[in-house]
Amino acid sequence: MLKGLDFKLKREGWCEIHEKPLLNLYGRTACPDCQRELIEHQEAEYIKKASMRHEKRITYDRLYKDSIYSDYSLTDASFQSFIIEEEESERNKLLARRIAGRYLKGEVFNTVLTGNAGAGKSFLAMAILKAVNENADPWKSCLFVNLDEFLLEVRSTFGNNDKTNKEDEKSMLERIADVDLLVLDDLGAETGFIGTDKRATDFTQRMLYALMNRRQNASTIITTNLNGEQLDYMYDSKILSRLYRRIDGNIIKFEKSVDKRMKF
Repeated sequence: MLKGLDFKLKREGWCEIHEKPLLNLYGRTACPDCQRELIEHQEAEYIKKASMRHEKRITYDRLYKDSIYSDYSLTDASFQSFIIEEEESERNKLLARRIAGRYLKGEVFNTVLTGNAGAGKSFLAMAILKAVNENADPWKSCLFVNLDEFLLEVRSTFGNNDKTNKEDEKSMLERIADVDLLVLDDLGAETGFIGTDKRATDFTQRMLYALMNRRQNASTIITTNLNGEQLDYMYDSKILSRLYRRIDGNIIKFEKSVDKRMKF
């Protein structure tokens, strides 16, 4: 009888995992090793979640920290604020939302928004970008870059002997190339006014080729006022083959939409 009682007491005060007696810890009976492992697990989970929050914040903030554009009205761009004035803009908004959904699912392809100046191409491209930046899981790095502004920034580094400025052509190119989703805005505007017969300079062609060559396994959204024939004349075929990579009909055309910008 006593032996059976001793065995019961032993089993009730014994950790079968670590094969150790339980101790009174802060008013409760527990296994010291179990408590230590629990605390270590909780600390590891806290560090993991904190690291993920930090990484997400860095990724999320790239859109607002590293984007290059001068039209700050784009900061308010969203699908909700996109103005629908005719059937075409309504159709284009719906198509853009579908494209954003495909990017969120992880599909990799390029998109072209082409047509009339001021019709909302850049605005809608930014709306796609923001939708992905806000809702991607796992998150995706997003960037909006006006091509002409970017090329001006690169040129500003030429002959710059200021050693405090660590940015050069290569580092600037890598900074915009290494993102999951890039908007390359206003392709063709860097050559001058619409309707000119200028071709892109060797410098522009070289930068575009290097950029798109690095992005063959990433998604790029291109906005342009030019049509396919004009782009064929302006840029080298190697560049265009990379711009059109996996486009598969993902072209949003603004042929009838009016200029939404203020007129005087």
